[in-house]
Amino acid sequence: MFACLLLGLLVAGQEAPFPKPLKVESIPAITGTSIQFRQYDQPRPLKVWVLRVDLLDPDLAQTVSRPAPAGAKVKVGGKEPMELPAETLSQTTLDFARQEKLDIAVNASPFAPVVKLPGVPLDIHGLHLREHHLVSPPMKHYACWLLSGDHRLRFFQDLPPAGALNRAIVGTGGFGMVLVDGRVVERKAKDDPLHPRTALGVEEGPDGQSKTMVWVVIDGRQPKVSEGVSQKELGLLGKDLGCTQMLNLDGGGSSTLVVHDPIEKDPQKAGPKVRNIPVGLGNIPGTLRPNGNNWGLWRVTPEKGVTASQLKAIYPLLSAGAILRLGGPLNNSLRHLGLETAEGRAAFLSILALPGGPVSEGPSNPSDWPPIRAGLAGLGTEWGISASELQSILAEPDGKVLAARHWWQSNNATQALKDGKLADLAGLPPPARERHEESRKNALKVLLQKHAPGG
Repeated sequence: MFACLLLGLLVAGQEAPFPKPLKVESIPAITGTSIQFRQYDQPRPLKVWVLRVDLLDPDLAQTVSRPAPAGAKVKVGGKEPMELPAETLSQTTLDFARQEKLDIAVNASPFAPVVKLPGVPLDIHGLHLREHHLVSPPMKHYACWLLSGDHRLRFFQDLPPAGALNRAIVGTGGFGMVLVDGRVVERKAKDDPLHPRTALGVEEGPDGQSKTMVWVVIDGRQPKVSEGVSQKELGLLGKDLGCTQMLNLDGGGSSTLVVHDPIEKDPQKAGPKVRNIPVGLGNIPGTLRPNGNNWGLWRVTPEKGVTASQLKAIYPLLSAGAILRLGGPLNNSLRHLGLETAEGRAAFLSILALPGGPVSEGPSNPSDWPPIRAGLAGLGTEWGISASELQSILAEPDGKVLAARHWWQSNNATQALKDGKLADLAGLPPPARERHEESRKNALKVLLQKHAPGG
Protein backbone atom coordinates (compact mmCIF):
# COMPACT_ATOMS: atom_id res chain seq x y z
CA MET A 1 0.00 0.00 0.00
CA PHE A 2 1.09 3.55 -0.65
CA ALA A 3 2.87 5.28 2.21
CA CYS A 4 3.97 8.75 3.29
CA LEU A 5 1.39 10.75 1.30
CA LEU A 6 2.02 14.47 1.66
CA LEU A 7 -0.56 16.40 3.65
CA GLY A 8 -2.84 18.44 1.47
CA LEU A 9 -2.67 16.08 -1.52
CA LEU A 10 -6.28 15.77 -2.64
CA VAL A 11 -7.64 12.71 -4.37
CA ALA A 12 -10.73 12.79 -6.54
CA GLY A 13 -13.66 10.60 -5.69
CA GLN A 14 -15.31 9.88 -9.05
CA GLU A 15 -13.28 10.58 -12.21
CA ALA A 16 -14.32 10.18 -15.81
CA PRO A 17 -12.30 7.24 -17.19
CA PHE A 18 -9.50 7.74 -19.67
CA PRO A 19 -10.76 7.39 -23.28
CA LYS A 20 -10.40 4.07 -25.05
CA PRO A 21 -7.65 3.71 -27.66
CA LEU A 22 -8.29 3.69 -31.39
CA LYS A 23 -5.68 1.00 -31.88
CA VAL A 24 -3.70 -1.42 -29.72
CA GLU A 25 -0.74 -3.34 -31.15
CA SER A 26 1.57 -5.83 -29.47
CA ILE A 27 5.31 -5.34 -29.95
CA PRO A 28 7.72 -8.32 -29.78
CA ALA A 29 9.27 -8.50 -26.33
CA ILE A 30 11.37 -10.87 -24.24
CA THR A 31 9.75 -13.56 -22.10
CA GLY A 32 8.44 -12.17 -18.84
CA THR A 33 7.46 -8.85 -20.42
CA SER A 34 4.86 -7.50 -22.83
CA ILE A 35 4.80 -4.23 -24.78
CA GLN A 36 1.78 -2.50 -26.30
CA PHE A 37 1.56 0.47 -28.62
CA ARG A 38 -1.70 2.34 -28.06
CA GLN A 39 -2.97 5.14 -30.31
CA TYR A 40 -5.65 7.60 -29.15
CA ASP A 41 -7.69 10.41 -30.71
CA GLN A 42 -9.15 11.51 -27.36
CA PRO A 43 -8.60 13.58 -25.29
CA ARG A 44 -6.25 14.58 -28.16
CA PRO A 45 -3.90 12.73 -30.56
CA LEU A 46 -1.65 10.50 -28.47
CA LYS A 47 0.91 7.76 -29.00
CA VAL A 48 1.46 5.63 -25.91
CA TRP A 49 3.74 2.69 -25.15
CA VAL A 50 2.99 0.36 -22.23
CA LEU A 51 5.62 -2.07 -20.90
CA ARG A 52 4.59 -4.76 -18.40
CA VAL A 53 7.22 -6.66 -16.41
CA ASP A 54 6.45 -9.83 -14.44
CA LEU A 55 7.88 -9.16 -10.99
CA LEU A 56 7.82 -12.85 -10.10
CA ASP A 57 10.06 -13.91 -13.00
CA PRO A 58 13.50 -14.70 -11.47
CA ASP A 59 15.24 -14.52 -14.86
CA LEU A 60 14.73 -10.78 -15.33
CA ALA A 61 17.63 -8.67 -14.04
CA GLN A 62 17.13 -4.93 -13.50
CA THR A 63 19.60 -2.08 -13.25
CA VAL A 64 19.91 1.70 -13.48
CA SER A 65 22.62 4.09 -14.70
CA ARG A 66 26.16 3.84 -13.38
CA PRO A 67 27.46 6.44 -10.92
CA ALA A 68 29.83 9.16 -12.06
CA PRO A 69 33.54 8.47 -11.55
CA ALA A 70 35.10 9.71 -8.35
CA GLY A 71 36.16 13.33 -8.52
CA ALA A 72 33.64 14.40 -11.19
CA LYS A 73 32.02 17.76 -10.37
CA VAL A 74 28.82 19.47 -11.48
CA LYS A 75 27.71 23.09 -11.15
CA VAL A 76 24.13 23.54 -9.93
CA GLY A 77 22.08 26.56 -8.93
CA GLY A 78 21.12 29.92 -10.37
CA LYS A 79 23.05 33.19 -10.30
CA GLU A 80 25.62 31.81 -7.87
CA PRO A 81 26.04 28.16 -8.85
CA MET A 82 27.64 25.72 -6.45
CA GLU A 83 30.06 22.99 -7.44
CA LEU A 84 29.02 19.59 -6.10
CA PRO A 85 30.22 16.00 -6.56
CA ALA A 86 28.55 14.67 -9.70
CA GLU A 87 26.26 11.67 -9.30
CA THR A 88 26.02 10.44 -12.90
CA LEU A 89 27.22 11.27 -16.39
CA SER A 90 24.74 12.22 -19.10
CA GLN A 91 23.83 9.35 -21.41
CA THR A 92 21.00 8.71 -23.86
CA THR A 93 18.70 5.82 -23.01
CA LEU A 94 19.83 4.11 -26.22
CA ASP A 95 23.53 4.31 -25.29
CA PHE A 96 22.68 3.10 -21.77
CA ALA A 97 20.95 0.03 -23.24
CA ARG A 98 23.95 -0.66 -25.47
CA GLN A 99 26.51 -0.21 -22.69
CA GLU A 100 24.68 -2.44 -20.23
CA LYS A 101 23.62 -5.00 -22.91
CA LEU A 102 19.95 -4.60 -22.01
CA ASP A 103 16.80 -5.88 -23.67
CA ILE A 104 14.66 -2.91 -22.56
CA ALA A 105 15.47 0.56 -21.22
CA VAL A 106 13.45 3.62 -20.14
CA ASN A 107 14.48 7.04 -18.84
CA ALA A 108 13.89 7.59 -15.12
CA SER A 109 14.96 10.28 -12.59
CA PRO A 110 14.80 14.08 -12.89
CA PHE A 111 18.24 15.68 -13.12
CA ALA A 112 20.14 18.90 -13.77
CA PRO A 113 21.47 20.52 -15.79
CA VAL A 114 19.84 19.56 -19.10
CA VAL A 115 22.66 19.08 -21.62
CA LYS A 116 23.08 18.22 -25.28
CA LEU A 117 26.19 16.06 -25.07
CA PRO A 118 26.94 12.67 -23.45
CA GLY A 119 29.45 12.26 -20.64
CA VAL A 120 28.61 15.53 -18.85
CA PRO A 121 28.59 15.39 -15.00
CA LEU A 122 25.04 15.70 -13.60
CA ASP A 123 23.14 16.03 -10.35
CA ILE A 124 20.21 13.66 -9.77
CA HIS A 125 17.10 15.15 -8.14
CA GLY A 126 15.99 12.55 -5.64
CA LEU A 127 16.72 8.87 -5.34
CA HIS A 128 19.13 6.88 -7.47
CA LEU A 129 19.81 3.40 -6.07
CA ARG A 130 21.84 0.86 -8.05
CA GLU A 131 22.24 -2.58 -6.46
CA HIS A 132 22.26 -1.18 -2.90
CA HIS A 133 24.66 1.59 -3.95
CA LEU A 134 23.02 4.89 -2.94
CA VAL A 135 24.21 7.06 -5.82
CA SER A 136 21.81 9.88 -4.88
CA PRO A 137 19.76 10.03 -1.66
CA PRO A 138 15.99 10.58 -1.65
CA MET A 139 14.82 14.20 -1.33
CA LYS A 140 11.82 15.83 0.25
CA HIS A 141 9.12 16.74 -2.28
CA TYR A 142 10.46 14.24 -4.81
CA ALA A 143 8.58 10.94 -4.86
CA CYS A 144 10.41 7.66 -5.45
CA TRP A 145 9.99 3.96 -6.09
CA LEU A 146 11.93 1.05 -4.58
CA LEU A 147 12.22 -2.59 -5.62
CA SER A 148 13.21 -4.82 -2.70
CA GLY A 149 15.11 -8.09 -2.88
CA ASP A 150 11.85 -10.06 -2.79
CA HIS A 151 10.63 -8.00 -5.79
CA ARG A 152 8.08 -5.96 -3.89
CA LEU A 153 7.57 -2.64 -5.66
CA ARG A 154 6.80 0.26 -3.32
CA PHE A 155 6.16 3.98 -3.86
CA PHE A 156 6.74 6.95 -1.55
CA GLN A 157 5.60 10.53 -2.04
CA ASP A 158 8.24 11.74 0.40
CA LEU A 159 11.31 10.25 2.11
CA PRO A 160 11.11 6.44 2.38
CA PRO A 161 11.76 4.76 5.75
CA ALA A 162 15.35 3.66 6.30
CA GLY A 163 14.28 0.02 6.51
CA ALA A 164 12.62 0.12 3.09
CA LEU A 165 15.67 1.83 1.59
CA ASN A 166 18.05 -0.76 3.07
CA ARG A 167 15.99 -3.67 1.72
CA ALA A 168 15.80 -2.21 -1.79
CA ILE A 169 18.19 -3.24 -4.53
CA VAL A 170 17.16 -0.68 -7.15
CA GLY A 171 15.07 2.49 -7.27
CA THR A 172 14.80 5.98 -8.71
CA GLY A 173 13.16 9.29 -7.95
CA GLY A 174 10.30 11.05 -9.71
CA PHE A 175 8.24 14.21 -9.50
CA GLY A 176 5.09 13.00 -7.77
CA MET A 177 2.41 10.36 -7.48
CA VAL A 178 -0.45 10.55 -9.98
CA LEU A 179 -2.31 7.44 -8.74
CA VAL A 180 -2.58 6.44 -5.09
CA ASP A 181 -4.31 3.23 -3.95
CA GLY A 182 -6.34 3.20 -7.17
CA ARG A 183 -7.46 6.84 -6.88
CA VAL A 184 -6.29 9.63 -9.18
CA VAL A 185 -4.50 12.57 -7.58
CA GLU A 186 -6.51 15.74 -8.28
CA ARG A 187 -4.72 18.78 -9.69
CA LYS A 188 -5.81 22.21 -10.86
CA ALA A 189 -5.86 22.43 -14.64
CA LYS A 190 -3.83 25.65 -14.75
CA ASP A 191 -1.02 23.94 -12.85
CA ASP A 192 -1.11 20.76 -14.93
CA PRO A 193 0.17 21.36 -18.49
CA LEU A 194 0.54 18.82 -21.27
CA HIS A 195 3.94 17.19 -21.72
CA PRO A 196 5.54 13.98 -22.96
CA ARG A 197 5.51 11.64 -19.97
CA THR A 198 7.31 8.67 -18.50
CA ALA A 199 5.67 6.92 -15.56
CA LEU A 200 5.95 3.77 -13.48
CA GLY A 201 3.00 1.94 -11.98
CA VAL A 202 2.23 -1.38 -10.37
CA GLU A 203 -0.50 -3.98 -10.69
CA GLU A 204 -1.17 -5.78 -7.42
CA GLY A 205 -2.57 -9.26 -6.86
CA PRO A 206 -5.60 -10.05 -4.67
CA ASP A 207 -3.25 -10.34 -1.68
CA GLY A 208 -2.00 -6.79 -2.24
CA GLN A 209 1.47 -7.94 -3.27
CA SER A 210 3.26 -6.51 -6.29
CA LYS A 211 2.49 -8.52 -9.40
CA THR A 212 3.44 -6.49 -12.47
CA MET A 213 5.65 -3.46 -13.03
CA VAL A 214 3.98 -1.14 -15.58
CA TRP A 215 6.06 1.45 -17.47
CA VAL A 216 4.28 4.07 -19.59
CA VAL A 217 5.95 6.32 -22.16
CA ILE A 218 3.82 8.97 -23.91
CA ASP A 219 5.00 11.11 -26.80
CA GLY A 220 4.20 14.82 -26.78
CA ARG A 221 4.95 18.26 -28.24
CA GLN A 222 4.07 16.92 -31.71
CA PRO A 223 0.90 18.71 -32.90
CA LYS A 224 -1.73 16.47 -34.50
CA VAL A 225 0.54 13.45 -33.93
CA SER A 226 0.99 13.11 -30.17
CA GLU A 227 0.41 16.12 -27.97
CA GLY A 228 1.13 14.79 -24.47
CA VAL A 229 -0.98 14.51 -21.31
CA SER A 230 -1.44 16.26 -17.99
CA GLN A 231 -0.50 14.59 -14.71
CA LYS A 232 -4.16 14.01 -13.90
CA GLU A 233 -4.69 12.36 -17.28
CA LEU A 234 -1.60 10.24 -16.63
CA GLY A 235 -3.21 8.98 -13.42
CA LEU A 236 -6.46 8.22 -15.26
CA LEU A 237 -4.51 6.26 -17.88
CA GLY A 238 -2.66 4.34 -15.16
CA LYS A 239 -5.96 3.41 -13.56
CA ASP A 240 -7.36 2.30 -16.93
CA LEU A 241 -4.30 0.07 -17.36
CA GLY A 242 -5.05 -1.70 -14.07
CA CYS A 243 -2.49 0.02 -11.84
CA THR A 244 -3.11 0.82 -8.19
CA GLN A 245 -0.12 3.18 -7.84
CA MET A 246 1.67 5.31 -10.44
CA LEU A 247 4.57 7.75 -10.23
CA ASN A 248 5.30 10.53 -12.73
CA LEU A 249 9.01 10.31 -13.58
CA ASP A 250 11.15 12.63 -15.68
CA GLY A 251 9.30 13.44 -18.90
CA GLY A 252 9.44 16.09 -21.60
CA GLY A 253 12.42 15.65 -23.88
CA SER A 254 13.76 12.88 -21.65
CA SER A 255 10.92 10.40 -22.35
CA THR A 256 12.45 7.46 -24.21
CA LEU A 257 11.69 3.75 -24.63
CA VAL A 258 14.36 1.44 -26.04
CA VAL A 259 13.59 -2.18 -26.97
CA HIS A 260 15.67 -5.03 -28.35
CA ASP A 261 13.58 -7.09 -30.80
CA PRO A 262 13.94 -10.71 -29.59
CA ILE A 263 12.82 -12.24 -32.91
CA GLU A 264 15.02 -10.22 -35.26
CA LYS A 265 17.57 -12.59 -36.82
CA ASP A 266 19.38 -10.20 -39.18
CA PRO A 267 22.60 -9.07 -37.45
CA GLN A 268 22.43 -5.78 -39.38
CA LYS A 269 19.03 -4.99 -37.84
CA ALA A 270 19.49 -6.58 -34.41
CA GLY A 271 20.21 -4.62 -31.26
CA PRO A 272 18.32 -2.06 -29.19
CA LYS A 273 16.13 0.46 -31.01
CA VAL A 274 14.24 3.55 -29.85
CA ARG A 275 10.54 2.69 -30.07
CA ASN A 276 8.86 6.02 -29.37
CA ILE A 277 9.50 9.43 -30.96
CA PRO A 278 11.39 11.48 -28.34
CA VAL A 279 11.78 15.27 -28.62
CA GLY A 280 15.10 15.31 -26.81
CA LEU A 281 16.89 18.26 -28.42
CA GLY A 282 15.06 21.52 -29.07
CA ASN A 283 11.70 19.70 -29.19
CA ILE A 284 12.70 18.20 -32.53
CA PRO A 285 10.97 14.81 -33.05
CA GLY A 286 13.37 11.88 -33.27
CA THR A 287 16.20 13.46 -31.30
CA LEU A 288 17.62 11.94 -28.11
CA ARG A 289 18.45 13.78 -24.89
CA PRO A 290 21.41 12.58 -22.80
CA ASN A 291 19.58 11.77 -19.55
CA GLY A 292 20.81 11.68 -15.99
CA ASN A 293 19.43 8.28 -15.00
CA ASN A 294 17.95 5.40 -16.96
CA TRP A 295 16.37 2.09 -15.93
CA GLY A 296 16.61 -1.18 -17.80
CA LEU A 297 16.42 -4.95 -17.69
CA TRP A 298 17.75 -8.00 -19.47
CA ARG A 299 16.64 -11.61 -19.63
CA VAL A 300 19.02 -14.17 -18.17
CA THR A 301 19.63 -17.17 -20.43
CA PRO A 302 22.24 -19.94 -20.15
CA GLU A 303 24.29 -18.09 -22.77
CA LYS A 304 24.27 -14.86 -20.75
CA GLY A 305 24.31 -16.01 -17.12
CA VAL A 306 22.92 -18.49 -14.60
CA THR A 307 19.18 -19.11 -14.93
CA ALA A 308 16.74 -19.92 -12.15
CA SER A 309 16.39 -23.51 -13.36
CA GLN A 310 20.19 -23.92 -13.31
CA LEU A 311 20.36 -22.53 -9.76
CA LYS A 312 17.70 -25.01 -8.66
CA ALA A 313 19.56 -27.89 -10.31
CA ILE A 314 22.81 -26.92 -8.58
CA TYR A 315 21.25 -26.15 -5.18
CA PRO A 316 18.05 -28.23 -4.86
CA LEU A 317 17.27 -26.92 -1.37
CA LEU A 318 16.95 -23.30 -2.53
CA SER A 319 13.38 -22.05 -2.26
CA ALA A 320 11.61 -20.18 -5.06
CA GLY A 321 11.78 -17.04 -2.92
CA ALA A 322 15.54 -17.38 -2.44
CA ILE A 323 16.07 -17.88 -6.17
CA LEU A 324 13.96 -14.78 -6.90
CA ARG A 325 16.18 -12.74 -4.57
CA LEU A 326 19.42 -14.15 -5.98
CA GLY A 327 18.80 -14.09 -9.73
CA GLY A 328 19.18 -10.40 -10.57
CA PRO A 329 22.06 -9.52 -8.21
CA LEU A 330 23.93 -12.72 -9.12
CA ASN A 331 23.75 -12.18 -12.87
CA ASN A 332 24.44 -8.46 -12.71
CA SER A 333 27.50 -9.34 -10.60
CA LEU A 334 28.71 -11.92 -13.13
CA ARG A 335 28.46 -9.28 -15.84
CA HIS A 336 30.16 -6.67 -13.68
CA LEU A 337 33.09 -9.04 -13.03
CA GLY A 338 33.34 -10.16 -16.65
CA LEU A 339 32.68 -13.82 -15.76
CA GLU A 340 31.31 -14.89 -19.13
CA THR A 341 32.37 -18.55 -19.16
CA ALA A 342 30.84 -21.53 -17.38
CA GLU A 343 34.14 -22.00 -15.53
CA GLY A 344 34.14 -18.44 -14.18
CA ARG A 345 30.47 -18.55 -13.19
CA ALA A 346 30.90 -21.90 -11.44
CA ALA A 347 33.87 -20.54 -9.47
CA PHE A 348 31.86 -17.51 -8.30
CA LEU A 349 28.99 -19.81 -7.29
CA SER A 350 31.44 -21.95 -5.34
CA ILE A 351 32.32 -18.91 -3.21
CA LEU A 352 28.62 -18.25 -2.59
CA ALA A 353 28.23 -21.89 -1.48
CA LEU A 354 30.94 -21.75 1.20
CA PRO A 355 29.62 -21.89 4.81
CA GLY A 356 27.94 -18.58 5.64
CA GLY A 357 27.30 -17.75 1.98
CA PRO A 358 23.86 -17.15 0.44
CA VAL A 359 23.54 -20.64 -1.11
CA SER A 360 25.33 -22.66 1.59
CA GLU A 361 23.50 -25.60 3.11
CA GLY A 362 23.30 -26.43 6.79
CA PRO A 363 24.14 -24.32 9.87
CA SER A 364 27.06 -21.91 9.58
CA ASN A 365 28.45 -18.72 10.99
CA PRO A 366 28.24 -15.87 8.43
CA SER A 367 31.36 -14.28 9.93
CA ASP A 368 33.35 -17.35 8.76
CA TRP A 369 32.41 -16.74 5.12
CA PRO A 370 35.55 -15.47 3.31
CA PRO A 371 34.04 -12.26 1.83
CA ILE A 372 32.94 -11.19 5.32
CA ARG A 373 35.88 -12.65 7.22
CA ALA A 374 38.28 -10.71 4.99
CA GLY A 375 36.55 -7.50 5.98
CA LEU A 376 34.53 -5.13 3.87
CA ALA A 377 36.47 -1.95 4.50
CA GLY A 378 35.27 0.77 2.20
CA LEU A 379 32.13 -1.00 1.02
CA GLY A 380 29.80 1.08 3.19
CA THR A 381 31.48 4.25 1.96
CA GLU A 382 31.29 3.04 -1.63
CA TRP A 383 27.58 2.35 -1.28
CA GLY A 384 26.93 5.58 0.66
CA ILE A 385 25.56 3.85 3.76
CA SER A 386 26.42 3.49 7.45
CA ALA A 387 27.99 0.42 9.10
CA SER A 388 24.66 -0.61 10.65
CA GLU A 389 22.89 -0.25 7.30
CA LEU A 390 25.59 -2.39 5.69
CA GLN A 391 25.05 -5.14 8.27
CA SER A 392 21.32 -5.05 7.54
CA ILE A 393 21.97 -5.48 3.83
CA LEU A 394 24.46 -8.33 4.40
CA ALA A 395 21.80 -10.25 6.30
CA GLU A 396 19.94 -10.77 3.01
CA PRO A 397 20.95 -13.16 0.19
CA ASP A 398 21.12 -10.38 -2.41
CA GLY A 399 23.36 -8.33 -0.12
CA LYS A 400 25.73 -11.25 0.30
CA VAL A 401 26.00 -11.67 -3.46
CA LEU A 402 27.10 -8.05 -3.76
CA ALA A 403 29.56 -8.53 -0.89
CA ALA A 404 31.04 -11.49 -2.77
CA ARG A 405 31.33 -9.32 -5.88
CA HIS A 406 33.18 -6.66 -3.87
CA TRP A 407 35.52 -9.30 -2.39
CA TRP A 408 36.15 -10.89 -5.79
CA GLN A 409 37.01 -7.59 -7.46
CA SER A 410 39.03 -6.16 -4.55
CA ASN A 411 41.19 -9.28 -4.35
CA ASN A 412 41.57 -9.90 -8.10
CA ALA A 413 39.98 -13.32 -7.72
CA THR A 414 39.74 -13.71 -11.50
CA GLN A 415 43.55 -13.86 -11.67
CA ALA A 416 43.66 -16.23 -8.68
CA LEU A 417 41.19 -18.48 -10.54
CA LYS A 418 43.41 -18.49 -13.63
CA ASP A 419 46.42 -19.36 -11.44
CA GLY A 420 44.54 -22.16 -9.69
CA LYS A 421 44.78 -20.31 -6.34
CA LEU A 422 41.17 -19.36 -5.62
CA ALA A 423 41.04 -21.66 -2.55
CA ASP A 424 44.26 -20.06 -1.27
CA LEU A 425 42.75 -16.59 -1.72
CA ALA A 426 39.67 -17.67 0.23
CA GLY A 427 41.90 -19.03 3.02
CA LEU A 428 40.28 -22.46 3.00
CA PRO A 429 41.72 -25.29 5.18
CA PRO A 430 42.16 -28.75 3.55
CA PRO A 431 38.69 -30.21 4.39
CA ALA A 432 36.96 -27.05 3.18
CA ARG A 433 39.03 -27.09 -0.01
CA GLU A 434 37.66 -30.51 -0.90
CA ARG A 435 34.04 -29.37 -0.37
CA HIS A 436 34.74 -26.18 -2.32
CA GLU A 437 36.18 -28.10 -5.26
CA GLU A 438 33.26 -30.54 -5.22
CA SER A 439 30.84 -27.63 -5.20
CA ARG A 440 32.62 -25.94 -8.10
CA LYS A 441 32.62 -29.12 -10.21
CA ASN A 442 28.93 -29.75 -9.51
CA ALA A 443 28.04 -26.20 -10.60
CA LEU A 444 30.22 -26.49 -13.69
CA LYS A 445 28.58 -29.77 -14.70
CA VAL A 446 25.12 -28.17 -14.62
CA LEU A 447 26.25 -25.01 -16.43
CA LEU A 448 27.85 -27.07 -19.23
CA GLN A 449 24.76 -29.17 -19.86
CA LYS A 450 23.08 -28.61 -23.20
CA HIS A 451 19.97 -26.49 -23.04
CA ALA A 452 17.15 -25.43 -25.29
CA PRO A 453 17.85 -22.25 -27.31
CA GLY A 454 17.05 -19.15 -25.31
CA GLY A 455 17.01 -21.01 -22.00
